[in-house]
Amino acid sequence: MQLLRQLLKDHTKNIFVCLIGSFISAIAVNCFILGSNLGDGGTVGISLALKYSFGFSPAVSSLIINTIVILVGWKFLSLRTAVYTLISNTAISIFLDLTESWNTGVHHFVVNATFGGVLVGVGIGLVIASGGVIGGTSVVAKMLNKYLDIKTSQAIFVLDGLVVLSFLFVLPLTNVLFTIIMLFVTERATSFVIEGFNPKKAVTVISAKNEIISDRINQFTGRGSTLLNGKGGYGKNETSMLYVVVPQSQVTRVKKLINEEDENAFLVIHDVRDVLGNGFMNLS
Repeated sequence: MQLLRQLLKDHTKNIFVCLIGSFISAIAVNCFILGSNLGDGGTVGISLALKYSFGFSPAVSSLIINTIVILVGWKFLSLRTAVYTLISNTAISIFLDLTESWNTGVHHFVVNATFGGVLVGVGIGLVIASGGVIGGTSVVAKMLNKYLDIKTSQAIFVLDGLVVLSFLFVLPLTNVLFTIIMLFVTERATSFVIEGFNPKKAVTVISAKNEIISDRINQFTGRGSTLLNGKGGYGKNETSMLYVVVPQSQVTRVKKLINEEDENAFLVIHDVRDVLGNGFMNLS
């Protein structure tokens, strides 16, 4: 019973976040993107192209396109992701319809591209953080990955690129160029939301004093680290590697204390997308 309550609590929270993300994305489309006749990537972009070409409602066309794509690619998604994706894409279509009359009255390309990109990025980031996906191109990308062995990230980039290029047939070049600028803003905003306000960094250290360094990092950060056995590629000497994940705000201090213990330590710092486990929290 306790496990059931926890599952309901987690899913309720994630669905709520998913709905908020869809609502923010819908506001971005109606209040900013349409204000300057800009485009977008994914299936939302396709629905905008259909609006500019034939006057179709983005709410209706995006719902139809996303439903078809999800049904075709259902087996390429986990059950959880598929359900959340269905919820988010249905929600954004509903919110696009409910906020259709919302308009800021601003028609400045720079303003609309910037704020539209930020809001779309925040919305997408929240949906992804909750376990879903906005836009059917991600589903198609997974299908291409399985059958054509194309990396999912590359497939998404190519598919979204084709959608954006299609706007050259329905929009002036200026609008398309500002759409590309908006997509860069969207990507940065999405990354910021997914990584959080204090992104994490993974630190790998190769040193003869790794045990001492490990203790000092633990004392400073309160986080444990992992010592791995290794062998030098050139001298074939046995060595140890220390691996630890810390918040970005602590990286400078960690680098300093490593240098205090061993000036010759080999240090590599990696970007980390998601961290799960004791001491780290995640929306999902």
